[in-house]
Amino acid sequence: MGIVGDMTNEEDASRPATLWNDAWRGVLFATSRTLQVAEPELIATAGFPLTWLDVLAQLYDAGEAGLRMQELEQRSLFTRSGLTRLVDRIEAAGLVRREAVPGDRRGVQVVLTEEGRRRHDAAFVGHSKVIERVFGRRLTEAQLRAVAEALAPFWHDDEDRAES
Repeated sequence: MGIVGDMTNEEDASRPATLWNDAWRGVLFATSRTLQVAEPELIATAGFPLTWLDVLAQLYDAGEAGLRMQELEQRSLFTRSGLTRLVDRIEAAGLVRREAVPGDRRGVQVVLTEEGRRRHDAAFVGHSKVIERVFGRRLTEAQLRAVAEALAPFWHDDEDRAES
């Protein structure tokens, strides 16, 4: 089979022979195979899983003010249900802290601690090297550019992320 499957919808309707399906399967397989290597290496080197790195990275990107729990939930790549318990564990490790939101008795901001920022930075450097090794080196520079350009709308468009 080439990039687009040879099978027609008449032969097996559960396996659409479409370019979008092949692209989607490529995204899923590339992600899955990369994370099968990256997660154990992150745990071995940083001492925490990818879900923690995701939370730390979202808070890092948010800056000094941090994020409300609802915002963190919307931005999270890996965990939506159970986010409060996840943040509890990360807070117990001293990597984040919760702060009251002025003027909102029930509002809570989650903020990186200095230790959280340090651990994020160290983990991110090592994690990036693993992603480059497992994912980046399998594609040519032209392919990487094409994939990055094609998929940019999915990670650049915060409005779509907030709606899902």
